[in-house]
Amino acid sequence: MTRLVASVFVESAADLDAMASRAWSQGADAIELRIDALEGDPSEIATFLRRHPDRTWVVTCRGDAEGGQFSGTMSDRVARLIAATRETGAFVDFEFADFQRSDNIRQKVILAATSGNENERLILSSHHFDGPPSDVGDIYRQMRSSRDGAIAKIAYKADHTVDTFPALDLIREHGDKTVAIAMGEAGLWTRVLAKKLGAFATYASIGGEAETAPGQLEVCELTNLYRWAKINADTKVFGVVGDPVGHSLSPMLFNHWLTNQGIDAVYLPLRVGAGDDGFARFLDECAKRPWLDIGGLSVTIPHKEAALSWVGDKTDAVSRRVGSANTIRFQNGIVTGHNTDCHAAVESLADALGSDRANLAGVSVDVLGAGGAARAILQGLSEHGCEMTIYGRDRAKVATLAEAFSCKGATWDDRLNCEGDILVNTTPIGMWPVVDESPMPLESLVGSRSCRLVFDLIYRPAKTKLLRDAASMGCKTLNGLDMFIRQAAMQFELWFDRRPDVESGRALLQQHLDAETQS
Repeated sequence: MTRLVASVFVESAADLDAMASRAWSQGADAIELRIDALEGDPSEIATFLRRHPDRTWVVTCRGDAEGGQFSGTMSDRVARLIAATRETGAFVDFEFADFQRSDNIRQKVILAATSGNENERLILSSHHFDGPPSDVGDIYRQMRSSRDGAIAKIAYKADHTVDTFPALDLIREHGDKTVAIAMGEAGLWTRVLAKKLGAFATYASIGGEAETAPGQLEVCELTNLYRWAKINADTKVFGVVGDPVGHSLSPMLFNHWLTNQGIDAVYLPLRVGAGDDGFARFLDECAKRPWLDIGGLSVTIPHKEAALSWVGDKTDAVSRRVGSANTIRFQNGIVTGHNTDCHAAVESLADALGSDRANLAGVSVDVLGAGGAARAILQGLSEHGCEMTIYGRDRAKVATLAEAFSCKGATWDDRLNCEGDILVNTTPIGMWPVVDESPMPLESLVGSRSCRLVFDLIYRPAKTKLLRDAASMGCKTLNGLDMFIRQAAMQFELWFDRRPDVESGRALLQQHLDAETQS
């Protein structure tokens, strides 16, 4: 059993009732009490724990050298641990480097870990906040050999998702004697997949409190968003790969659909940077580990072109025409690439105009931006006979797209005089958190023409400045949420061969975005 441990800083024993109740109500299996900054008598902690012998507790007094708040002497720190755990049966977490310092320290720590227990409950931990150590496995072996019955806990900062694989390998090999965490946003999946791989525990905060380690999720995120209770050794893994991905609504949408369909899978945000062939390195490492059970990946900025290259000749015709793939499927040892953006964009436009795709022929469309999203839009529109003009800052990119899709190319400044029936923004201008910018000045937005629709691919915020300005001038508006949901539904079908409940997903995301706007 992999324990979901709520980790909390305790400044006073009087806080424990409220903290513990909150953790249990959110679904925690155990609570780690960080008593580094405890004020008052630590024996009051022991008194509280003895009143709850049916619960699982971990007590830690972390020194400042390993990211803790205790700055006293080693003797004082050990004495505090002993007093706080006496006759409680709690697990004791102690730094491996300090455990090695002397026989006297080891004996006292072991005494604390056996107090009130039939069996020793010792966790030896090693933290590396500057980055991954050169040999994670060697540190693990040293920890286990120093005390055979101890749980070995290794946590290190991950600068890149590729840095997380040593942690996953450790859990895979050693299971319930191991806690291995890659800290920071890049290491999120080590915290979630700990249960799939059978780790001793994963750690989370209870919300509203300071996280006790970088990148720590909240207990309610693990239990609600990532479906912790359902994760098991056979759970398939899906996710969105990009940089950034912290703002993505994909995990909320896909995990909602997985729950509704009763599918044994979890969908995760996977931040992979663009530098040093990051995308290819990440997928190469995944390919070496079939036990991760990766079933599919959504691919977003800046990796769509890299996805096309990595998959190679097993991409669909649309991806090849667009020059990018936003979907990868892993099925029966075969990897394929797909692009679901094109058709989703066209369907959203046609629906917003109250017509079908066949009626788009001859409609004039001004497209702002010349990146990957623009390529997908242009491909979809070109298939339906639209008359398109591209506006971008990079003249070479604009010229390339204009030639590829047989349309007009113009400079970025020329957009101020555009006169198409539809205006499409494919740039990130106006995206959260820089929500007060627009790719079009208000006075140039409509001008002398009658614009039928302004379509902003951004969906967060739901109403960008561009859309607010367009609405104020009488234009019909469309944000990127509908296209986002449509392309996601197509990805879901590719992976699971079944259609998700699109409307329930739309309602969920709309509710979330409305609440976000109000806050």
